[in-house]
Amino acid sequence: MSISHPLKTFLQLQLASDNAAVLNLPYVIQFLSPQHLQPSPHLQKWLTRINSLVHSKHPGARWAGLSIACQTAIFSRELLLENSRSWVSAALPLLSVQPLPTLKAATRLLTHIFSVAIDIPEFQRQVASPNVPKFSLALVHFAEDHPSRELKLLAFDALSVLVPLYPTLYKALHGRLSALCIRVFNGSAGQPSDGPLVQASSRLYSVLPLTGGKVGAVSLWRKSVDEVLSMGWASLYAARTTYPHDGLVNYLVFDCGVCSSNIHRLRCAVLALCDLLMSTTSRAIQLPLGALVGFSQALLSCTYDGDKEDGQTDPSLRAMESAATPENRALGSDLLSRLAVCANRHLTPHAQHVQYPIIRQLRYSSGPFRSQNVPLLRALMSLLTNVHTIHFPVTPNRITKVLLSTLSLLLPTQPDIRTDPASTISSKSRKGRKRTHDYAGDEIFKVTTNVICPTSAHREMVLATLDTLRMVLRNPCLAPSIFSLASRVLLSLSLSFSYLDAAQLSHDPTFHARMLRGLQVASLDLGADAQNTMGENLGLIIRELLEPLDDPSTPSTSTLRELDRLLHPRVPPLVRSLPHIGSVSLFRAEESAEEQGIRESFASASMIHQISQDSRVQNTNQRFRHHQRWHPHHIPTPIRWPALVFPRCHPPYPQVEFLHPEFQPRHPLLGVR
Repeated sequence: MSISHPLKTFLQLQLASDNAAVLNLPYVIQFLSPQHLQPSPHLQKWLTRINSLVHSKHPGARWAGLSIACQTAIFSRELLLENSRSWVSAALPLLSVQPLPTLKAATRLLTHIFSVAIDIPEFQRQVASPNVPKFSLALVHFAEDHPSRELKLLAFDALSVLVPLYPTLYKALHGRLSALCIRVFNGSAGQPSDGPLVQASSRLYSVLPLTGGKVGAVSLWRKSVDEVLSMGWASLYAARTTYPHDGLVNYLVFDCGVCSSNIHRLRCAVLALCDLLMSTTSRAIQLPLGALVGFSQALLSCTYDGDKEDGQTDPSLRAMESAATPENRALGSDLLSRLAVCANRHLTPHAQHVQYPIIRQLRYSSGPFRSQNVPLLRALMSLLTNVHTIHFPVTPNRITKVLLSTLSLLLPTQPDIRTDPASTISSKSRKGRKRTHDYAGDEIFKVTTNVICPTSAHREMVLATLDTLRMVLRNPCLAPSIFSLASRVLLSLSLSFSYLDAAQLSHDPTFHARMLRGLQVASLDLGADAQNTMGENLGLIIRELLEPLDDPSTPSTSTLRELDRLLHPRVPPLVRSLPHIGSVSLFRAEESAEEQGIRESFASASMIHQISQDSRVQNTNQRFRHHQRWHPHHIPTPIRWPALVFPRCHPPYPQVEFLHPEFQPRHPLLGVR
């Protein structure tokens, strides 16, 4: 029994009548493939049936015919070129007064037809040039006045696709389209902002300068940037009326009455600037780097402090403007990240100035795990990745201190390690001593347990901090004492995370593997430094590389590249020996006075105590059993830690013996007693 052709089956069953075509349209769209549209005896019947559905008097049949025609044009370019004229002539009249599904289907079909065959001059002369202006007028009408939000989004997207393809045909509509985008940016008071509609209008606004041609596109682009910058400055000025305006450009354009409208305009201005920076032109553009850096720096410098020198402030207005401060910083971070990607090395003279407000916000934030710090870290990561290295030791030293103060919170605390019922009883006086009941298996009855990183904001904060620290440690101007302390923290985290249960770290089971992998990569970066000797711990690193976290059954794809990096360094080693300050201090007795001052300045003990009250595991008995895996208190024989030659370890340290639990530090590398 021969198998019938799929098009024959569709024509005989699913598309036999108009009602059947409407009912079976999802099935036809799902199972239609490019192989079905190869030359066959049923192909002409398929095209005839599509044309009959498009010209049908039934609205549902027209919708089905337009949808099938669009899918056919996507799968077969030859059929599109053969039938484009008939489909365009049938779809354009349907844009006047038709149901919403028919309007959307016709818009999709015409957009695809006009955007695919632009490389054929004859197609542009006979099909595109006469019909694109008519289609554009219909799209502008949909974007301006149609009540359907979905059709507005579709119209904005279609215009964003067609304007770069036919810039000369849209030159007459430049003013109308620009006014439409600005009207969407301004929004309306009392109504929430529509995120997808704003993004679609921003994409359209970024391609409108192309209507000026090869010569006029540059001037139109610069004019658009200046207009959006003026709107952004005015919105920022109006959104912070209760704060001093030192350094803010006063553009008195908008009314300062509604704070939410000003924040909406500010958000739209930043989004439009980001899209304008990513747009392309045929000629080189002089980037207004100073104005863009100044605007982003003003957004990043927004704080909760400061009052106006003259006049009274409304408490409710002050509360609303203060609540918008984190969003202002996030907008400044997004703009700075996009500017760093576009300007690249040309941003190097301004890098040091824009890093200061980021460091200040990270340092004086109310808590180490705050969601508003994630955009700041991403902006800092973008700066460190795209600009040249700053040969000034103060800035990388400050950044490293701030990042280490956050990562040090992930280390196990001293009370968690030494929590023991016997030690707890002996610490009390004889008069107040009470019998402690330690029931085995109490943790089974606990329904919920706290974790170190309970939310997604905490996880993003930790991962962004680790990635940023890896980039900062590549700076050769970093102080040796801070480099040594950062190496100790990273190696301590690598050892402690190997024994930490994933459920105690986060509710996400994959976060522990991602964090451990990031720590291993950071340790590898430090160990592959040309200033170090890799003979001792090369076997340990090879073992870690051969045990990937994603799939233990297969070797890692980057194993050979990382091993080649260790065995054949591209930078020649130092001829002279390093000073003692460059070595890794395993204990407090071995660290220098400068390292001790930097470590104590972190105030890590108080910060750990603060964060442990909110996010660490409350069951200390379970934590005690966790640390029993490697703590030598419960092992009668001495433990010999292997000699680790880590960053700037020259010469290798000898083996260390821990003979008594009282002299056992909480961690073999940090050495906190």
